[in-house]
Amino acid sequence: MIFKAIKVFSIPFFTSMGVVIGGTLIGALSSIFTSDSPIKVINMILKDIRLWAILIGLGGSFSAIRGFEIGLKGEFTQLIKQGLIILGAFLGSYAGFKIISFIVGDLK
Repeated sequence: MIFKAIKVFSIPFFTSMGVVIGGTLIGALSSIFTSDSPIKVINMILKDIRLWAILIGLGGSFSAIRGFEIGLKGEFTQLIKQGLIILGAFLGSYAGFKIISFIVGDLK
């Protein structure tokens, strides 16, 4: 039971965290073409990519909403599963944000 919960939580967590970390670092390569500071570009991308990372971690917003609907009809395990998916996506996005913020320095 606990291993299944960890699996449900970890997939959106690491997906969201990977989107934030990978997106900001690969997006920082655009500083080569724009002659801006890479730190400035990373901070600009980091502010905007968190929402997209959450949505990608959820795997589509309609399936999460449908899961809540099914859970409210009596299948509480489905409700808990969707809660873990959403929590994992949010925490993964936040963890990626904090990792990049730590590497680059605090956002200004």
